[in-house]
Amino acid sequence: MDDYSESKRARDRQDELEQLVEDRTRELTQALEQKTALLHEVDHRVKNNLQLISSLLLLQNRRVSDPNLKASLKGMLGRVNAIATVHRRLFQSEDVQRFDVSAFIRDMVADLVGSSARDDIEIQLDLERVDIPAAKAAPFALVVNELLTNALRHGFPEGRGGRIFIGVNRLNGDFRIEITDTGVGLDRDNTASGFGLTIVQLLCQQLKAKVETTDAEPGTRVVVLLPVDTTH
Repeated sequence: MDDYSESKRARDRQDELEQLVEDRTRELTQALEQKTALLHEVDHRVKNNLQLISSLLLLQNRRVSDPNLKASLKGMLGRVNAIATVHRRLFQSEDVQRFDVSAFIRDMVADLVGSSARDDIEIQLDLERVDIPAAKAAPFALVVNELLTNALRHGFPEGRGGRIFIGVNRLNGDFRIEITDTGVGLDRDNTASGFGLTIVQLLCQQLKAKVETTDAEPGTRVVVLLPVDTTH
């Protein structure tokens, strides 16, 4: 076989390889575009469903007059909003497998304090960057939501201001989340507050976390210890 024929065969093989690479690249690009479009569609539907649930709860809250029922509906609305915040943060994140706890807490504090319209309550944050698996994001978010809501609504009756401290850091192999207020202290006879703490305890069991509530003199201190080895 002469050099010309061999060279031609080599060029033909190169052309075939380049065509295969081009075809495969096109297929992968189309698959990625379809997956991205599907992800956006799922995100859109989830947001719409959460907004619908929130609207229904808000509508029902406006139609009832019983204070206890209104408080319960408002609590459920806050939980739905917490899940919505989780969903928004996960979708906007570059790493959908991990959930930034501290960034979420900043968002939640801004939402809760803003909706409470309480300018007499000072918020102090000391947040170390902590990431947990996305699968643990929803129960963790609900725990934080309950603790902050209890501190805001039950720790500070109208006319009483004060301070709420939220801290996140590593401690002896755990992620430590602390929420301390200078309010009136935990009223264990308060049904709404008691239900919220029951939710916290159940979710902490799911997260394999420990929760401890103590008297802050004045106010209440709640510490959640989430084992680092459960966050991988």
